[in-house]
Amino acid sequence: MSRIIVKNLPNHANNVDKVKEKFSEIGVVTDVQLKYTAKGKFRNFGFIGFNTPEEASKAVQFFDKTFFGTSRLKVEIASELGSATKPKAWSKYAPDSSAYKQIHKDEFVDLNSKTKDKLKKMTKKSSIQDPELIEAIKKYRNDPDFIEFMELHGLANKIKEIPADEDSGVENSDDEVEKEEVNKPEETSKAADDSKLSDLEYLKLKMKGSSKEAADRIVKTEKPPKKDLFSIKITNLPFTAGKKDVTKLFEKDTVSSIRMPRKGFAYVGFNTQKDMRKALIKNKTFLGGNQLFINECKEKEKEDTNNQPARWKDQEEALKNEESIAESGRIFVRNLSYDVTEDEIQATFSSFGPIVELEFPIDKESRKFKGFCVVTFLMPEHASAAYTALDGTILRGRMLHLLPGKAKDVPEEDEDSTNFKNKKNKQLKAKAGSSYNWNTLFLDLNAVAETISAKYNVSKEDVLSGKDAAVRLALAETQLVADTKKFLLDNGVKLDAFNQVAKLRSKNVILVKNLPAKTTEPEIKELFAKFGVLGRVILPPSGITAIVEFVEPSEARAAFKRLAYSKFKHLPLYLEWAPDCTLRSGDEPQIIGVHGDSEEVKQEQVNKDESNSMEDDDIVPEPETALFVKNINFETTEDDLRKHFQKCGKIASVTVAKKKDPKKPGVLLSMGYGFVHFYLKSSLNEALKNLQGSTLQGHQLELKRSNRTLPVDVANMRKITNMKNQTGTKIIVRNIPFQANQKEIYDLFKTFGELKFVRLPKKLVGTGPHRGFAFVEFLTKHDAKRAMETLGQSTHLFGRRLVLEWAESSDDVDEIRKRTAKHFHNDESSASKRMAKGTFDMEDSKKKKIQGEDEADEDDDDDLVAMEMGNE
Repeated sequence: MSRIIVKNLPNHANNVDKVKEKFSEIGVVTDVQLKYTAKGKFRNFGFIGFNTPEEASKAVQFFDKTFFGTSRLKVEIASELGSATKPKAWSKYAPDSSAYKQIHKDEFVDLNSKTKDKLKKMTKKSSIQDPELIEAIKKYRNDPDFIEFMELHGLANKIKEIPADEDSGVENSDDEVEKEEVNKPEETSKAADDSKLSDLEYLKLKMKGSSKEAADRIVKTEKPPKKDLFSIKITNLPFTAGKKDVTKLFEKDTVSSIRMPRKGFAYVGFNTQKDMRKALIKNKTFLGGNQLFINECKEKEKEDTNNQPARWKDQEEALKNEESIAESGRIFVRNLSYDVTEDEIQATFSSFGPIVELEFPIDKESRKFKGFCVVTFLMPEHASAAYTALDGTILRGRMLHLLPGKAKDVPEEDEDSTNFKNKKNKQLKAKAGSSYNWNTLFLDLNAVAETISAKYNVSKEDVLSGKDAAVRLALAETQLVADTKKFLLDNGVKLDAFNQVAKLRSKNVILVKNLPAKTTEPEIKELFAKFGVLGRVILPPSGITAIVEFVEPSEARAAFKRLAYSKFKHLPLYLEWAPDCTLRSGDEPQIIGVHGDSEEVKQEQVNKDESNSMEDDDIVPEPETALFVKNINFETTEDDLRKHFQKCGKIASVTVAKKKDPKKPGVLLSMGYGFVHFYLKSSLNEALKNLQGSTLQGHQLELKRSNRTLPVDVANMRKITNMKNQTGTKIIVRNIPFQANQKEIYDLFKTFGELKFVRLPKKLVGTGPHRGFAFVEFLTKHDAKRAMETLGQSTHLFGRRLVLEWAESSDDVDEIRKRTAKHFHNDESSASKRMAKGTFDMEDSKKKKIQGEDEADEDDDDDLVAMEMGNE
């Protein structure tokens, strides 16, 4: 618990700043609440919130039984709202204390348990005949607590069944008093009326006869109708200006009324239009150094000023019709600390269920959190559970206050007024955040052609002309990817994160794709800077794809939502959330070679990295070997954490979660948790067994298994799925477009070395389309490896991305066919049982089919001879 209660404060300690200054000696104070009575009397105690529970515990140990002035303080850890450990209230100011109830006993419903049980057993259809229940309803019919009790048990209609005039008889009701006043003799009424008459009127009344109608005509007093004044509105008044200062601006005895709803504004009323026009001449005069602006108040403004609470009532009525948490799944969270992070809110609420949206507003001027947020759960029942469990709990020294969140306004679409194109754009923007809609390696072929034509100083027509235009574009795209890869590596981007489908996505880094050729970095900054403060903007020389980093995730979400599929120049923008840990930590890009390192030093470092990578190629960490480490000392570094865990086994990587220091730009602060990734599961189990609860730099560590996908995991997954250990010189090329031919595949791969053969199996005997995959074999392993590394990243042929894998030396068409059949027909026994009922002989058909395919493959081998001899 990070909140404490301080009792027996002196009377002079009723200043929040004074109390905060005293308790800030121990840690960061997030909240100070001093308690007062309804009349403003200080009750000599208060609540103080700290940033962490450790700081609150230190404050209790340090300040308890110490003196503040001449008063001895009593400091304890505060209890959460509704907690079972909360002590019973005893003060006469506490509504739930017995002393308060004794003083205000007339305000409380004091039903005995017998009466409560009788009311609980009643149903909506049963009638009330018990005299005890009738008496209780008569007595407490107007009490809010009693009404709430009856509503909770579905008995609100029973209160109406007992007539209001059937009172207990102890006190006369208002109706009875009115009846008594009506039934009084006429003389009494006349006497009361005569006291309001003048002597002359009284004599006239006596002369004409004291009829009740005549008396009513004379005595009847009605409020005079409200006179409409000629009003003006004054703005930009000094905050210290009062009504006397406003009166001095105008002529004496002309001002009829002055109203100042808030500082800086005033409404002045005049009896005549002439006086108002004289007042308007004072426009743009000065008062206390401020230039005043005086305008005539319109009728609408008069109505608004005369009925100020109207708009608030409208909002209250609108909120009454809002959906409950159990229906919408949205929770409005307020009274949060201004230092709380989005990750903390996510961690606090995600334990109850998956969160689909977290609105975390940031003030644009101060760059600080506003102190409230809105959490939307995927399932409304999870939101209800979070509301029940977290309302009134303590987070960073502040008591959370949870309310039902207001549902988002969904604009109604007019199907007749919108065309198909606009509807399609709206659908694309709605699906922009879906991961299945993303293609990380997308490059626009038109932009590729423009970039290549500009780079080699040739026309775009020359690039796209000829029979081998598809191969030329594929090689151009491959070259752009290679150049972009080198540039991104030099600027602190971890490319391994892009090679597989990422389980975790960044919250503040956006990939911007489908940019027109020759796009510049200032253009990207101008486009995104309007939504918030930018971190790094990385744009390769080709200018086709960019990486934009925001400082605040909330501003990144706003930019993503607004700019996805919007038109930039003449092309729509394709946005995607970058994989987690895409950028290295640090504010500035880590550009290699900017400090003037010699070529020998660079080459030595490159050789060292290559040797280390070659050693690690054969060692692949096992899956599910990541360990989550909690409660790390803020001074603990990754090296300290590695030394602490390395006795359990070989470690692949160690990461300590960090965040930027808002007070010191460029400095990273530890967040108190991290991850240790082992190579073997046995090492992780040993760490859980031996180091659970171990102490590191004064902090007791908490360990548990983690499913987090670290950057090392992504690289290793790439090695397992695509980049297997090289077994030879043969490569399988999948996802080949059906319009591509054997010569185009040959031309594509021959640029990386001398080929031994290219084989493109066909479906039918002799002629027919190919099967969508090919075998390419090089003469040397070096050439094969270079082709795999270059073309395996992102190469598109006729718009389809080529998928490259290492092939076993014994792989041929029959092996591929068998593996494919095994993949789609795992249960051969069940299949044979289903086919046994037929009369068709499947085995004979399979043999004939295989024999025909083998003959076709032999024909393909004959056709390859001419290709291998040089068909250029």
